[in-house]
Amino acid sequence: MKKLVLSVLIVCMTLITSIITYADTSQVNKTKKLSLEQAINEAIKNSTELKVSDLEIEIKEIEFDKAKRSEKKHENSDVSLGTVQSFQLDSNMYSKSAQNALDEEKIKKDYKIEDLKYKTTQAYYGALQAKDYYDVTNNNLTNTQKSRDNVKKKHDLGVASKSDLYMADIALNEAKSNLEKAKTDLQSAYRALNMILNYNLDTKIELTSKFDEKNFKVDLEKDILTAYEKRFDMIQMNNQYEIVKLDFESNSIKYPSNTYVYKTKERNVAKVENLMLNSKQMVEFDIKLKYDKVNNSKRQIELAKSQVDKANEVFRLKKLSYDAGMSTLLEVQEAANQSYSANIALSKAISDYNLSIIDYDKAVNIGNVR
Repeated sequence: MKKLVLSVLIVCMTLITSIITYADTSQVNKTKKLSLEQAINEAIKNSTELKVSDLEIEIKEIEFDKAKRSEKKHENSDVSLGTVQSFQLDSNMYSKSAQNALDEEKIKKDYKIEDLKYKTTQAYYGALQAKDYYDVTNNNLTNTQKSRDNVKKKHDLGVASKSDLYMADIALNEAKSNLEKAKTDLQSAYRALNMILNYNLDTKIELTSKFDEKNFKVDLEKDILTAYEKRFDMIQMNNQYEIVKLDFESNSIKYPSNTYVYKTKERNVAKVENLMLNSKQMVEFDIKLKYDKVNNSKRQIELAKSQVDKANEVFRLKKLSYDAGMSTLLEVQEAANQSYSANIALSKAISDYNLSIIDYDKAVNIGNVR
């Protein structure tokens, strides 16, 4: 009887395990169709980092509440009015620092969301680019296979040399090797995207957004002014200045201008003011640098398109010339490689351009998050 019960349990466990395994495998094998916008929403929804950020905000809220209670407790104490301690408490020094910390944490979460959008877009474009590389490489293999078959026919007819056939075989093997590498790179790119989305790394995804050039029309000077207000590093600097200035004003009531305390606090304010000016200059430099990179990337696309047109035409003419017996197979293969390289370069140029725009937007609205 015990053996029968044990056998039944084993069978049940095996069935349950099989069902769970099938469910997991089915989930992985099911292809998810995702546009860029959908991918961004998925990344935000599944982000562990944002969940941790929510907990950090709750901690800062607790600390702020503690600071407020402590401040209220001191306000009700018998500290004599006019002392430095009393004035600092009156100026909300303790709670102000806690309030700034809480505000910064909330802003940091918003910026983490923007940063996640950037990383998701970057990974999405990376996958699109890898897919484009794979398609170009696959097309190159198809053309190389046709060329090799054509040489084989000519060799069988006695109008092509053995060396031409060997060269065609070498070119075909190289094209196959390139396709295998492109396939591996494509798999890695999809896994990188799955990691950002917090999916199973082998989840199959179909990208529905097109790999096109983005529009870039901005007001550079206006964006620089926006960055002074929205960048996290500038917000932190402003908060630091606010606290240092409040500290100086609190102490200047008690200490005259010829004391060490007054002079030290005064110079702390001047130091932060200089740091703020330097930070503004660095922000302006960062944004203008990225602005120039976008424009340069745009010019690279135009050059790449021109190269593709020329390389494709040379390849077409070389094939016709070879068929007419006026070119060597080596010349045809060199033309094919140039066409292949030109198409790859165009794909990379578009990707670099799109990512440079995202990088510019990130510099304006996020900046450096420490």
